[in-house]
This record gives sequence, C-alpha cells and structure tokens, in this order.
Amino acid sequence: MATAKDQLKLIRLLHFALMGGAGLFAVMAAILIVSDEVSQPSIEVLDYLSPAYFFIMLATYPVVFKAALKKTALLEKTLSQKLASFQTAHIIRMAMLEGCALFASVAALINGELLHLIIASLTLAIMFSKTPTPFLLESELGLNQDEKDQLIVL
Repeated sequence: MATAKDQLKLIRLLHFALMGGAGLFAVMAAILIVSDEVSQPSIEVLDYLSPAYFFIMLATYPVVFKAALKKTALLEKTLSQKLASFQTAHIIRMAMLEGCALFASVAALINGELLHLIIASLTLAIMFSKTPTPFLLESELGLNQDEKDQLIVL
C-alpha cells in the first residue's frame, strides 16, 4: 500500500502534467505569434469568449472543487482515503483550469493576439498556486497533527 508521501508525489505529478501540457501549448502559441507564423483570420467573438471563459472559470472552479471534495474527503476516516478523494477533486479542478488555458491559447493562435496568452498565463499562475503541498492539503482537508506529520517530506 502506498504511503501518504507517495500519494502526495503522485498528486503532484498529475498536477504538473496537467500544467505542463497547457503551459507548453501556450509557449508554442506565443512563439508562433511573435514570429508571424500565424495567419490572421481573426474571429472577433473569441476576443469576448476567452475573457468570459476565464472569469466564469474563476468563479466556478472553487465551487466545483469544494463540492467534489465535500462529497467524499470529509467523510473519509484514513489519510489515504482523504488523499484519494482529494486527488479526484484536484484533477477536476485542474482540468477545468487547463481547459481555460488551452482555450485562451487556441484563441491566441486564431486571432494572433497576445491578450489571450495573458489570460492563459493568469490561468497557469492560478494552477501553480494550487500545487499540492502538505500545507495546502492541511487547509483544504482539515488534517489533524498526526496526518500532517505523515505528509511532511524531509
């Protein structure tokens, strides 16, 4: 059976994999835009959809995360069960944010505007701020001292 530290490592790996895909796509979009490799067909509605998607996601991802977490993690008894529930809720949260970052990056590629990449960068910054750490898990799962001690990576 995996230890709490191993579970945290897996959650962090999944977290950075989700971030990495969206981040790499945004970087490639920026390179193509700056080097003028992108044709400029410009779909004007994207200028509104990209920021709207960002603000909607900003308002909804915490609610969805807490709802997913509340259903399971708070009812679990062991740290391992709590971490498994957190992992599921965290993947949902990161997938929502990743979708926003990818949408903004695609909008940047289509319209050739760096504004969309700013939105993608802000989304990636939010994702980075939610990197799973023992302290984040403590605050979001309400861990007791024994559970905190099991997560501390020396």
